[in-house]
Amino acid sequence: MGEGDRNLGFLEKAIRLIPGYKGYKNKEERRDNDQLLRAMLVQRLERVRTGLNEVINSLKGPAALAAAGDMDRLVKRLEQVTDEVRFAERGYRGWFDIHKVREEELDGLYQFDAGLAEDVALLETALKSLGEAARSGEPFTAHTGGMLDILFKFSAKMASRSNLMIDLERNQPID
Repeated sequence: MGEGDRNLGFLEKAIRLIPGYKGYKNKEERRDNDQLLRAMLVQRLERVRTGLNEVINSLKGPAALAAAGDMDRLVKRLEQVTDEVRFAERGYRGWFDIHKVREEELDGLYQFDAGLAEDVALLETALKSLGEAARSGEPFTAHTGGMLDILFKFSAKMASRSNLMIDLERNQPID
């Protein structure tokens, strides 16, 4: 993310990060935009997995043997996180639902979703560092550990996203 992106609001960040994303304020498109966000995140996570497999395949000899356990844990965790995003509950109520989501709640969802996209960007950057370390022959246990840390935090955020969705379901009806 560029320096100019830091000055953008969370809605502008989300719109920039997700092609076709219009936001959730257009109530008829909320579910479609939620699906679009998750599809974009899954696509980016799949690219990280492809890159990780390329790094694994590039390792030879003792380096490959030494990295096998760490890489296996990393691949499995990445697959789990990708599935958490892929199969997350479809979000946000429809136009005719009895309970409506209020605008301030939607703003919180914008901010949350932009944060998820930023976390995937951190993962992409960490993958580049891992690849550079593997190519140079330097130890990369710290890099795999860093990626695992990002994935665990991302997974915790996805769980809190589910809790956020449940909290939205418990709100009071708006007449």
